[in-house]
Amino acid sequence: MVHRPADSRLLSNLLQQEKEYSKQLSQLLESSNASLASFTAYAAASPPPGSHVIMSIAGSLASIDEALKRYAQGVEEWRETMRSLKDAEEEVGNIMRDREIL
Repeated sequence: MVHRPADSRLLSNLLQQEKEYSKQLSQLLESSNASLASFTAYAAASPPPGSHVIMSIAGSLASIDEALKRYAQGVEEWRETMRSLKDAEEEVGNIMRDREIL
């Protein structure tokens, strides 16, 4: 494997893609919350035998939403780490450039 100098464009592209992914996750969570609220309202309006089953399903869906929220938070933490890496990479690049000038 040939070693190449770091290309900040690759990291910038990754950050842009992760930003879009995070945005889509956020939109998914918003839609999911609205859908779950409607589903819960439907369960409340249903007759007792069916409403218990529907409420149980709504509880499971709420747990899934919570897991997805935690995943989205993990993606945000990953993005922040990548931004820090990009900043450090740029700083090292500036130092190397200044060193060559001197």
